[in-house]
Amino acid sequence: MEETVGYEIERVKGAKNILFGEGLFFARITGPGKVWIQTMPISKLAEALIPMLPTNNGGGFEF
Repeated sequence: MEETVGYEIERVKGAKNILFGEGLFFARITGPGKVWIQTMPISKLAEALIPMLPTNNGGGFEF
């Protein structure tokens, strides 16, 4: 996220939300700016990024 964006972690209220909801905490995001959200598991993200990373070509890097 950009530096102009702020966030707070809040605890979910209500037993029903805790038992049947997505989790125990919310991230409240505020302010102007851009936020990028990564929704795939980290292993799949790494798999998608690896082909785009530079490779070491005998001391130098190739893109």
